[in-house]
Amino acid sequence: MRLLILLITLMLCVSVLLIGCDQEITQPIMEIITPPQSPLEKAQAVIESVNERRTEAHQMAEEAGDFSTIFVASEDIFREELGFRRGLWVDLIEIYRQENLENPEMLEGLENLEDAFVEKLQADTFGMFYFEYIRTFDALIVEYLRLSFESPEKSEEELLTLFRESVRDGEVAVIFP
Repeated sequence: MRLLILLITLMLCVSVLLIGCDQEITQPIMEIITPPQSPLEKAQAVIESVNERRTEAHQMAEEAGDFSTIFVASEDIFREELGFRRGLWVDLIEIYRQENLENPEMLEGLENLEDAFVEKLQADTFGMFYFEYIRTFDALIVEYLRLSFESPEKSEEELLTLFRESVRDGEVAVIFP
């Protein structure tokens, strides 16, 4: 009986292989529809692209044994990927600091990060850790980008005002390492 079932199964498989299927799929069964991205999702996608470029720049510097290129690469990435003017990300950090002067935990975290920054500068190794340092502030950049996607007609000055309001309302937070 087992032999008979095996023989029948084998014959069916061989016949399907020899004859083939009559219907060819010429069109997809259904089209994939991607839902529209929210401003936050768009901002997160952009920061992912920034982080990919940071990784590439870091790898190139590591291969060359010269991390001095990191600082220029960082500004280029912000300009090319985000359309940021030079130092805009520093302005975002300063707004965040100003709006959190009453928050001792945030001030301590920022101070600890700045101390680590100084140590790396004194050891002449800051370039190796630069992207790690500025990645700490990606949440601020994402919030600014989110606002810019929500209000593309707004100027940088108006976006910075909206950003300040977001910080004040607690809509963005930096998590210090």
